[in-house]
Amino acid sequence: MKKNKNFAYGILAVAIIMSSVYQLHAQGKFNVGFRPSFSFPLNDLGTTELNRGGGFEATFSYRFVPSFAAYAGWGWNTFKPEESVSIAHFEETGYRFGLQFIQPFGSESKLKGLLSAGAIVNHIETENDEGDIIDDSGHGMGWEVDAGLSIPLSDSWQIVPGIRYHALPREITYGGSVESVDLNYLSIGVTVSWTLKD
Repeated sequence: MKKNKNFAYGILAVAIIMSSVYQLHAQGKFNVGFRPSFSFPLNDLGTTELNRGGGFEATFSYRFVPSFAAYAGWGWNTFKPEESVSIAHFEETGYRFGLQFIQPFGSESKLKGLLSAGAIVNHIETENDEGDIIDDSGHGMGWEVDAGLSIPLSDSWQIVPGIRYHALPREITYGGSVESVDLNYLSIGVTVSWTLKD
């Protein structure tokens, strides 16, 4: 039930993002993006070794000056442990927000480099094979930085391949004891984005 509730919150967040873009269109240039990705853990989650994971996110950004935009979004990622008899996977969900620097590669080039840095407010759920939640870390602050290349498909549509470093310190209960963990990983994905023009 809680898992379905979290998914519903994610859908609601995406709906709010989309409606906000339309309501604020007259105030500037807005962009909506959807990013599926693969995630590569850089360390163990406490005493648990993680396999490669994956997920997706929806993000909108507001370009308030030519080279800078503010962004906010919601994302979901999942990781399976290398070996476990009781844990099927770990799910990380939550929110992201920050600033993005946008720089064309030249006056004649349509390609743009993107550099982003921001905060995340995420939590980690530990689940068994039946999808029941064993533990929920609660939401907490982390951070992320990423780099990408914006490739235009049309006046409004772009694809943005990119790489991100993601860091989230939390506490989880495992085997009856509380562990301080750091979920640090590299995320490689391709964003499909749509820009509303003034």
